[in-house]
Amino acid sequence: MIDRRGFIKGMGLVLCSSSSACAKKGKKAAVARNLKGPARVAVVNDHGVRKGSGFDSAKVSSLLQKAIAGAFGTEDAFGGLRKVIGDDDVVGIKLNCLAGPPLSPTRELTDALVEVLVKVGVKTGNIIFFERSERDIRKGGFEVNKGGEGPLFIGNDTSGIGYEREVAISGEVGSCLSRVLTRKISVLINLGVLKDHNLAGVGAGMKNLFGVIHNPNKFHENYCDPFVADVLAFDVVQEKLRLTIIDAMTAQCHGGPGYLPGYTWQFDGVIASTDPVALDRVAWDILEKRRAEKGLKPLAKENRKPKWIRTAARKKLGIDDMAKIEIVGQG
Repeated sequence: MIDRRGFIKGMGLVLCSSSSACAKKGKKAAVARNLKGPARVAVVNDHGVRKGSGFDSAKVSSLLQKAIAGAFGTEDAFGGLRKVIGDDDVVGIKLNCLAGPPLSPTRELTDALVEVLVKVGVKTGNIIFFERSERDIRKGGFEVNKGGEGPLFIGNDTSGIGYEREVAISGEVGSCLSRVLTRKISVLINLGVLKDHNLAGVGAGMKNLFGVIHNPNKFHENYCDPFVADVLAFDVVQEKLRLTIIDAMTAQCHGGPGYLPGYTWQFDGVIASTDPVALDRVAWDILEKRRAEKGLKPLAKENRKPKWIRTAARKKLGIDDMAKIEIVGQG
């Protein structure tokens, strides 16, 4: 294994704490995870959610609210989010638009998320959707909005954003962190897509956080282990990450992270959890079941077992034991 800390020091770069000194802190505390279990993962479906070539906005909103309520174990989504988001918070939503439509978060779901956040008390101008680049934003079917009405849609490459100049270290990862994460937001929501990944095995939640570092291409060796876990472990991610949501309207069990329509299916659902490790463990299980239905080998047989999920659990970042994960909202 390359000694990345030694390499970075050898390059003469200035190291900083994994939590930027300029990072804003929200009024609410970060989610406290019960590492003894159970961890709650909400999986909700509605196969009547599709409408023509798109989706029924009201039904998508209902799915999202049920998933958020299930994730927090509250009567409704608003009560759950109010536990971890204050009126003055700036909420960043990390999108996953690499594959383009229809394997990116749907417009109906992002609209529904904005609606929920506004009802919780977040100002529309304090909602920032972001991706690695403005190109990715457009590829996902969204318009870049750097400061007009409504929520912002920006990339790490948007003028005035960029990455920290100092290198932050977490385990085997040394990276410059997105200034959206470190300077612009006080709360992070990770919004991924239910899909396979050709190296990581699972590309649902935690892998999406590679979009907050400047050099994700450097951390795909050994099938992304331990690197996915190490990115999740950055202090600033741990401080700000409140919720992971997975758009599972259209899911893909093979050939990811790009769009390969022969392996997609209409899951027509939303998955959510405050425990990112538990969520990816459940996503892995869903993908494996679909792969079996399609006659595909288990990921382990393709040498793509997502070992980084176990690594994340060992680092006490969440729970990966299915016996300690409570799946709610199915049916």
